[in-house]
Amino acid sequence: MTTINKSTTDVLAAITAQNLFHRSPSQATAVTAAGVSESTMPISTTEQKEKKPRKEIPGKKFEEQNITRFEGKNGKFSYRVQIRKRVDGKQHSLTKTFKHLPNAKKWRNNQLRDIELNGFPIQIVTETTISDVIDDRLKRGKTLGRSALQVLTFIKADEFGKTKVSTLTQQQLYDYADLLSAGERMPQTVAGYMTHLARTLSWAKDRGALIPIEVVSLAMRTLWEDEVLARSEERDRRPELCELNKILTAISENPRQKIPADILAVFAIYSARRLSEICRLRWDDLRVNSGTILVRDMKHPRQKKGNNVWCTLPSEALEIILAMPRTSEFIFPYNPRSVGTAYRRHRDKVGVVDLRFHDFRHEAISRQFEMGKSASFVRKISGHKNGGCLYRYEHVEEEGDKFANWDWHQLILERCKSLH
Repeated sequence: MTTINKSTTDVLAAITAQNLFHRSPSQATAVTAAGVSESTMPISTTEQKEKKPRKEIPGKKFEEQNITRFEGKNGKFSYRVQIRKRVDGKQHSLTKTFKHLPNAKKWRNNQLRDIELNGFPIQIVTETTISDVIDDRLKRGKTLGRSALQVLTFIKADEFGKTKVSTLTQQQLYDYADLLSAGERMPQTVAGYMTHLARTLSWAKDRGALIPIEVVSLAMRTLWEDEVLARSEERDRRPELCELNKILTAISENPRQKIPADILAVFAIYSARRLSEICRLRWDDLRVNSGTILVRDMKHPRQKKGNNVWCTLPSEALEIILAMPRTSEFIFPYNPRSVGTAYRRHRDKVGVVDLRFHDFRHEAISRQFEMGKSASFVRKISGHKNGGCLYRYEHVEEEGDKFANWDWHQLILERCKSLH
């Protein structure tokens, strides 16, 4: 029995020795006294955690398709992906640099997949400039308002107008807005410039121009977020009766003043009409029986032309219209710019500060609320589409009619009759 066991042990030892003889040195493992190799021994959890992934060897040659490795001054590596392709005889390339190799590989693989499906992305560069686009807009587009025309004409003549639209970047637009701000323009003014420019570029894009419109949208969004652009501040300036008396007296007593700016100012205070709207009112659009009038091309944030709205005329405003002579198709046949200039000249002459003609519209709306009128009634006078736009006027502190028994109401009616 003992002999059999010994022979069996000798056979096993011979087989083990033979296996070790055929293994490579790196595969050979030590055999324990019990005949069990160390490679089959279980590894503890602690030993597994101590094993770390193998680091890159700086001296080892780096080989990765379309990726080049660079070593920085700090000893860290960066990876630049470059994919080249010849299209129509011209060499094109896509390039991007990454801090980590896995990110570089992922981007490379995605680009190669897209190229296989859609072809190589080629940036088409045209010679069309921003000035060319503005020129086309002025020739073919709808008639622009005075402000938009002035802004686009400025940009067209500016150095920025030479920028090629096909390669326009977000940074170029951002820098131009900063440049406009540096010229002592308020953020509200810069917003007008950039908005008109963005709309013009969008107009050209819709008509086939090669413009990266997503870049324009992103630039505008960041400009608003960074407060480079700002919306116009809401004014709360209201005229005092003594201030109005000074201005109206100065106008009416000036023998060289041919345009009756005093009549239009008082009409604005009663009617809530803007100056440009007043000068567009037509006799044919007046409905005396219902006390209404059609206000053509009323100001609208999006619809600049064709926004015609029927508005109610307060009794005082209707009286002024009926007292005016009918010498033209227009009730007040005057150039609004000339009226505005005359008003400002006399306002400054008598020393009234920061009272704009447009403030008379706000005064007229506030007056209606102070007289106890509802928002639904007031918007019929003001022309607002809904009462929500009138929220800033609803919280008035005064009550009653500020202009009850106002001397200038009767004086202006007499002034109208003197024009016959």
